[in-house]
Amino acid sequence: MQPRIVFGMPRAHAAILSLALALGLLACAIDGGKRNGWDPVEPQQWQAERGPVVPHDTFPSDCGLCHEGSSWHAIRDDFSFDHARQAGLALVGAHQNAECLRCHNDRGPVEIFAQRGCIGCHEDVHQGGLGATCVDCHDEAATDWRPKAAIAEHATTRFPLVGAHASTACWACHPGAQVGNFANTTTNCVDCHAKDLALAVEPDHAIQGWTDSCQRCHLPTDWSRAGFDHRFFSLQGGHSGLSCNACHSGNDFGGLDSACVACHADDYQSARNHVTLNYSTDCTQCHTVQGWKGANFAHTGIVTGCIACHASEYNSAPDHVSQGYSTECGKCHTVNSWQGGNFPHTGIVTGCNRCHADEYAATTQPNHATSGFGTSCEQCHNTRTWGDGTFDHSEFPIFNGHHAGLSCQDCHPVPGAFRQFTCISCHEHSLRTTNSHHNRVQGYTYQSSACYNCHPNGQGD
Repeated sequence: MQPRIVFGMPRAHAAILSLALALGLLACAIDGGKRNGWDPVEPQQWQAERGPVVPHDTFPSDCGLCHEGSSWHAIRDDFSFDHARQAGLALVGAHQNAECLRCHNDRGPVEIFAQRGCIGCHEDVHQGGLGATCVDCHDEAATDWRPKAAIAEHATTRFPLVGAHASTACWACHPGAQVGNFANTTTNCVDCHAKDLALAVEPDHAIQGWTDSCQRCHLPTDWSRAGFDHRFFSLQGGHSGLSCNACHSGNDFGGLDSACVACHADDYQSARNHVTLNYSTDCTQCHTVQGWKGANFAHTGIVTGCIACHASEYNSAPDHVSQGYSTECGKCHTVNSWQGGNFPHTGIVTGCNRCHADEYAATTQPNHATSGFGTSCEQCHNTRTWGDGTFDHSEFPIFNGHHAGLSCQDCHPVPGAFRQFTCISCHEHSLRTTNSHHNRVQGYTYQSSACYNCHPNGQGD
């Protein structure tokens, strides 16, 4: 917005004013002349580059109030004018630095122009199109006339600026914006985005007749991520993120069959057992849109037994065929996983060795066969796992205190002879010292069996 100063003055000075207007010297820039290369001056001074001083015949006749000496350009050093106190109007922002003569001149009483508001001094370049209240967009405290809060103000119109529109130059939509003309403009998307429409060929918008109402699919924040309301077939999980052409091939955007098999027939055909066992083509009975993996097959209503579907798993499982395990998989397994099968040992009366002879013979730490261990595996093992067998040492109670945590070989050094044990080798006794400690013990002998007979709990007394 360019400032406009209109002068009304005595006829005697009309020639001077005509000359000033002809030269354009009084059409000052908004920033006090910076755009024209003029250096700013104090408010009470005047720049010679602007031409003749604006006449001020109605000013006080005592020139010495402002001027000193013989030069009209010399202003008194002690000149001071408190505009808020003496004139009742505080000058802020750009008005504080404006030359006094910009407002106080012979065009007439300044009060008349002040009553008109901004347009009393400033030309309305918007030609009334944006109203007369300039402060709705402009701020006198700012360094220039650039509008404030333009985005917020635009939100009060029929076209709020969001997304990419908020960063678009005003004149991109309002061609006269450079000169302050913000006349109403079209809000039809295609009027601005015709080139974008022509480039939209995947899918082809023109062929489909999608030439208006872009907001049905697109958002002003991002063209590439269409926001089409697909509520009739929710695009979640594996269906999300797909291009339109993944389902609507050949630009066919008519109604599609929503049955899973309409798109996933190949997946059904290649899935194991689906065709041979005549699984339903309603994939949702077992699968979810999150992924094919982790299907939860509904086993209700199946009366032919697991083996009807899982014969290959049964035949390849260890020992199932050779041991004649039942084909009723549910006795050991659950429908969640084959792993972690829990074999029901109830009813087995022939002993563990009937099934686990190979495990018994292969065990070397310690060697069960050479050590004479029995084949009643449950004495040390449970039916969950073979590892970390626990021997019940309660018959021979030297297994706690300092003896806790010892390996079998620490006390039973002879392989295959776990009935034999030694106390002397660990405790490093000497015959002479031990005899002197037991010289009054009846029946004492220097043997491990004798130690155990007197110290069955491993205690020293």
